[in-house]
Amino acid sequence: MEQILKVENLHVSFDSYAGEVHAVRGVSLHVDAGEVLAIVGESGCGKSVTAQTIMKLNPMPPARIKEGSITLCGKDIVAASEKEMQSIRGQMVSMIFQDPMTCMNPTMRVGKQLTETLRKHKHLSTAECKEEAIKLLKMVQIPNAEQRALQYPHEFSGGMRQRAMIAMALSCNPKLLIADEPTTALDVTIQAQIMQLMGKIREETGTAIILITHDLGVVANLADRVAVMYAGKIVEHGSAHDIFYRHAHPYTSALLRSLPTVDTDRNEQLVSIPGTPPDLYAPPKGCAFASRCKHCMKICREQQPPEFTIGENHTASCWRLHPDFPGSAAKSSESKEADA
Repeated sequence: MEQILKVENLHVSFDSYAGEVHAVRGVSLHVDAGEVLAIVGESGCGKSVTAQTIMKLNPMPPARIKEGSITLCGKDIVAASEKEMQSIRGQMVSMIFQDPMTCMNPTMRVGKQLTETLRKHKHLSTAECKEEAIKLLKMVQIPNAEQRALQYPHEFSGGMRQRAMIAMALSCNPKLLIADEPTTALDVTIQAQIMQLMGKIREETGTAIILITHDLGVVANLADRVAVMYAGKIVEHGSAHDIFYRHAHPYTSALLRSLPTVDTDRNEQLVSIPGTPPDLYAPPKGCAFASRCKHCMKICREQQPPEFTIGENHTASCWRLHPDFPGSAAKSSESKEADA
């Protein structure tokens, strides 16, 4: 299968008056054509910074790519100039931003905003742009597309604005679509509709999707693979089935326990994760989750755990998965290389 995106050992920092913020600390991931990779984790774990770095949307400075590589459709993103990125954004990769209420220009008609990307990348005429804009609005299931294209964003509901944003992102048929918490500002019913729409678009266009969210429940029916992030690192990665039913990292387990289910008694208290995330001005030298983990051992505070292989394409970084830990079925990538 064609590999659309490959990120290796990515480190991104932000320089501030208070010091250096280590926002992304060694992220590696890949996305193949037509698949959905979900990146989940609580706020501040580095999900959005990783996504924005793929498109080089973080202002540099204060942001810095300290280390690592990003390859998108064979192109080196880290070394690309801003002029090169302008031709890459929209054509190769597009992004749906978090808040549909503020991501559109309130002074421009929706149809005109849809045609800006078409004019830049496809060089279509005015009539062709108008026709394509209406077609895009119909694709994302906005009724009366001809009339809606002439309206302003404030005349759209939140769900319709999010659909218009999806149409804008797909206007040039990108190979990769990054959806950064696309359902955060929407109610539950509209959330489900947006997820169904993204699944349909993926099937019809073959576009690969990176879905960023803090809600594991949102990705259950859409994602092929899931990467769980914590404190700027991917702590567990595997298929959606592995993450939901064979998760191995304590943080993944804590996230899943904090989700209400249909079986949850209304008098039963939801489980919360104790403590707070670590300070990324001075990241801990050991496991970042150690201070909040009920399984914490001495080594957890002193050394960062390596990545252990649990099953096919399923890895996690936790010392309890070390081959010498009683009952562990995992094997570290380091020991695998030594055996080979």
